[in-house]
Amino acid sequence: MALNLNKATIGRKILLVAIVCGVLGALNLFQPLALGLYALQTKAAVKPVSGDIVVVGIDSASIDAVGRWPWPRDKQAELLRKIDGYAPAAIYVDIGYQGRTTAYADSRLRNTLETLKAPTKVIALAARSENDAARSIFSHPDVVGSTDVVSASLPYLFGFVWDAPISIQTERGPLISLAASIAGLDPKNLNTFPVDYAFDPKSVPLISPVGLLEQTADPDILKGKTVILGVTDPTQNDIHSMPGWGDQPGVIFHALAAETLKSGIPVNWGWFYFFAFALVICAMQLTRRGLQYSKYISWAAALAILSASTWLATLNIANDPMPALALIAGVGILVSRQKAALIRSQRNAGTGFFNMTGYLVEEVVSNALFIGATLIRAETRLGYVRQEDEIAIMKEVGHRLSTVIDEQQITHNDNQQFLWEMPSIATSKLADHLEGLRRLFAEPLVINGRKIDIDIYFGVDRNVNKNIKSRMESALAASVDASISQSSFTIATTADFDSVLQPQFASEFETAMNNGDMELVLEAQQNLGDGQVRSAAAALRWTHPAYGQINTAKLFAMARHSGNLKTVSTYLCTQAIMAAGQLVKQQSDFAVNVKISPAMLLDDGFASDMLQHIWNAKCQPSNLTFEVIDLHDYKLNDAVRVALHKLQTHGFRIGISNFGTTDADIDFINQFQPDEIFLAKSFCAELLGSTSSAIFAVGALRIAKANHIITTANGIDDRDVLTALRRHGCDKGKGKIIAIPLNLLNFCSIYLTTFHNKVG
Repeated sequence: MALNLNKATIGRKILLVAIVCGVLGALNLFQPLALGLYALQTKAAVKPVSGDIVVVGIDSASIDAVGRWPWPRDKQAELLRKIDGYAPAAIYVDIGYQGRTTAYADSRLRNTLETLKAPTKVIALAARSENDAARSIFSHPDVVGSTDVVSASLPYLFGFVWDAPISIQTERGPLISLAASIAGLDPKNLNTFPVDYAFDPKSVPLISPVGLLEQTADPDILKGKTVILGVTDPTQNDIHSMPGWGDQPGVIFHALAAETLKSGIPVNWGWFYFFAFALVICAMQLTRRGLQYSKYISWAAALAILSASTWLATLNIANDPMPALALIAGVGILVSRQKAALIRSQRNAGTGFFNMTGYLVEEVVSNALFIGATLIRAETRLGYVRQEDEIAIMKEVGHRLSTVIDEQQITHNDNQQFLWEMPSIATSKLADHLEGLRRLFAEPLVINGRKIDIDIYFGVDRNVNKNIKSRMESALAASVDASISQSSFTIATTADFDSVLQPQFASEFETAMNNGDMELVLEAQQNLGDGQVRSAAAALRWTHPAYGQINTAKLFAMARHSGNLKTVSTYLCTQAIMAAGQLVKQQSDFAVNVKISPAMLLDDGFASDMLQHIWNAKCQPSNLTFEVIDLHDYKLNDAVRVALHKLQTHGFRIGISNFGTTDADIDFINQFQPDEIFLAKSFCAELLGSTSSAIFAVGALRIAKANHIITTANGIDDRDVLTALRRHGCDKGKGKIIAIPLNLLNFCSIYLTTFHNKVG
């Protein structure tokens, strides 16, 4: 099958998926998945900390040695002095002193904090108010004195600590965090940053206070280090959930956050860059090659995004690949579903030909012709046909078709219908091709010893670049229409003209005129009395490059629906007048009739424009007959009647088209006497009957003759109708058994001599 992606349809669906994923990404609804992925990514490049930050942790061993926690504040002051004695670079006390104890203990701690040699800072505890707003609880000034304060805030998200603040806003103004203070950052920066959990928390140097208190520790153990003093005993309620590492003491979080900032403030890429890349990948799947390799493209793109995201995470560059991955997955599933439908097109085990399930796809289009075929067999009318015979019939029909058509292209369904594709060709060649296929079934099928006569009817869908599902249905429906009308083939035109040609009609019409694709044709109107041709009906025939020949009826329908009726009518009139100018040079009384809408007659400048064209063509107004169509829509109102009289005054002839289709037509003759009436095909057929309709038809012809109105019969394709028209005094006729439409040159060479009656 000559398949392509239906770019418009699948493009809209990709756009919808992209919008949904983009909105979800902007609202951070993918965040739980992104954070979970980040926790896994940090394991890809686990690294140790620098060792410059040391935690002095009050653990279970020191609590057993010193006593239950919290220790008296004078004991804590003693520990701080011992730590200071090891010459650290700075001391951070991750312990809150909100209340007061004894005056002695509080004063000892205050004096110690204010007199330590190493720069020392104490935390302000983080808490939540009743409305869930963050707030800071500062230590009591009688306990910490003028010691600097830092924030110990560790915000939770989905039960874990993912980010840490650089500073937070408090009632006292911006308060820098413990980690940011260690890294020496600006306290006015209120942003948060992702903690780099690629750092192994187990690598953080952890020292028990017992050795420091007893002064048995290595003298250089804290020298030049930044010390964080805090509680590490798991029973003391300062334990938090660390992504990928389980529960860890708060001081470890501060240590890892400080290590992160010492490497530089992390950059946050967000989700947009990966999402833009995913959009490009999805756009690639709008190509034929993209459709063919969509699975590999989707997997490769997803792996590339995951790899890049993991690499960035190891560099502590925050990113969110989830919206992009969701888009890749959504579009991949969308395209794969359509490809799966194509793959389901399998060979029928009984017939050996493919079924039609591969065409049930809206996201795929084809630029080939779709040919549908419907079988009608005499055996069907004789009784029940066994299932095995049904299969044998389809198999034999398929084999006969495959003598001309590539077997790989032929598909069928369970309703005695076939479908295949072929390159676009001209309508005349297509007709010959399909007639050749019909001749394959001139001989009956022989099925299990029985001869079965088969008629095959074709439907053609020419709607290139439409989805294959609708084209399949269109071609098969057209083949059914052909079988009902007993036509060899029917071309599905509804989508052609309504959906394809009408929107582009205005621009293509002018091009067609300039290129000579819009051709005037003349259909001879035979005088039924003497067999001569003294008039012709003018029409337009458009040879469209993609849709073949478009006749006048369809051309006018397109023009009406697209608002170009005036342009078409004017062009037809001017071409008809130019033809009349050539014809009267050889036969001065020759007349050309041209169909025109009443809407044109109501144009103030129409009559004068037509007269100007008449003078330019050097013929007379009487050489032109305006065959007025759609007169019933205007009910011959006063404005139309005045316009008709005006044209007659100038010498133009006026005719009423499609006469005899309603009872009101006789009233038209009474209200306004035309020069000619053009009898509808159905009206002419009534002459063969014996009903009241036949009486009406005969009466109408007599009324016209009595009023000296010329009568011209349209669409004569039956000899009996022609005979009846002559018998009842019809003046002229045209139709398939009279003549076919010809261009001006061929018309002049054939009909501007006496035209003897060749049909009876």
